[in-house]
Parts: sequence; C-alpha cells; structure tokens
Amino acid sequence: MMARALALNGAHKVYIIGRRKEVLDKAAHSVNTNNIIPLVGDVTSKETLSFLVSTIKAEVGYINVLVANSGILGPQKSMPLTAESSIADFQKAYGEASFEDYASTFELNTVAVWFTVVAFLELLDEGNKKGNVEQKSQVIATSSIGGFNRAVPGGFAYGQSKAATTHLMKQLATGLAPFGIRSNTLAPGCKSAVHMLCGLIYAAHRQVTVHKTRIITVHSEFSFCLCLEVHYFPFPAVSDVEKCFPPS
Repeated sequence: MMARALALNGAHKVYIIGRRKEVLDKAAHSVNTNNIIPLVGDVTSKETLSFLVSTIKAEVGYINVLVANSGILGPQKSMPLTAESSIADFQKAYGEASFEDYASTFELNTVAVWFTVVAFLELLDEGNKKGNVEQKSQVIATSSIGGFNRAVPGGFAYGQSKAATTHLMKQLATGLAPFGIRSNTLAPGCKSAVHMLCGLIYAAHRQVTVHKTRIITVHSEFSFCLCLEVHYFPFPAVSDVEKCFPPS
C-alpha cells in the first residue's frame, strides 16, 4: 500500500524487500509505473541486510526514506477467557507458547527493525548529501496501537514487541539527530490505518505540514526502501488509499 502510493506519485525508485518472491513480484506489477523494484531478502539476517544495502548502493547510491514494515502477530492465547476464568485458565491460555515462538516475535518486530535501520544508515546519509529533496533523510517503523493498549486481544508478545519498537524509534530520534536523520513511528489500528495513511500520503503529495513535522515530498529523484513481509492485520485495499488523492 505504501509502496504503491509512492510509486504512483512520482518516486524515482521504490525498493521493496521480503522473503516471498511471488508476493514481491505481484506488488511490483500492481502499478504500471515501473519504479517498484522487488528484492528478496530476510530482514532477520544481518548478512542479507548487508547484501541488500550493497545492491541498492550499486544501483542508486542513496535512499531518502527507509520504512521498516515487517511484523508478525506472535503466539495467541490457546483457549478463550471469560470473566469467570480462573488464574489457572489464564496461565494455561498464555503459558503454552514456546519460549522460541515468543522470542521470535521480538526478533522480527523489534530486533530486525534495529538492524535494518543500522544497515541502511550510510545510504540515508548519502541521501542527505545528495540533497535531492527538501527534507532530511528519514527512517519510519510500523509499530501498532497494540503497543499502547492495556487490553490484549489475543497474545501479549505482539503488544510488548511493538511497545519496544516505539521506544526504539524514540531513542533513534535522539541518537540520529546529530546526523540529520529523522526517526518516526506509525502506530495504526485496524480501523484507523487507511485514514492515517491517507492523511500522510496526501500531506506528502501536497507538501503540507502535519503537526509541525514536514512530511515526505515525493520527487522525481526520490528513492525509497520498504521492508515488507507483514503477517497480521488485513489492511484495506490500496484503492481506498489511492482515491484519497489524485495521481501526479
């Protein structure tokens, strides 16, 4: 959805990364702009991240924005819980997940975000040096409203990992400031995802200011990297986003 919106609004190149080639190819061919470039890769591998960075560096030499959008839902409760459920029921519902499955939620939702950002810092710095857009380079992570909720719809690992990701991006906002690289987080909920994305992309398209933060200006030399492989919420179709604003 994000890749298509940027591609349709004049981005020079939009690199999309994921493990499944057929999914990437389908996304790349979903628009006729010929500027979505699929790269197969697993963002939980530092070696793969290094290879991906080298590939993009050789092709364009820089990026302006990096979006870490990968995520999994993680272990869910193994049985329904009601107001009459006992502490033993609670323990059974949430305690049957393996240590490995629980930790793997953090591996993709949080740890991979960290190493992806670190791997692409040189290309983001080169984007600043190129100065092809008005804004400074930016990293964006897709977190979730689940990272703020006290209520847990299904499993605890997801919300905990997303809370960690939100805090990670807050730390990077301070840590990367001396280098002129911005750090921001999207925290969508099921019902608000399209409306939020519409607002951001519309702001990007019209080059307006939202909450005193300048949003991405899509430019003919704008290079963008999106790390995909999302396995949770069924976000609405991109047509719902595209109709919020006219193509360039």
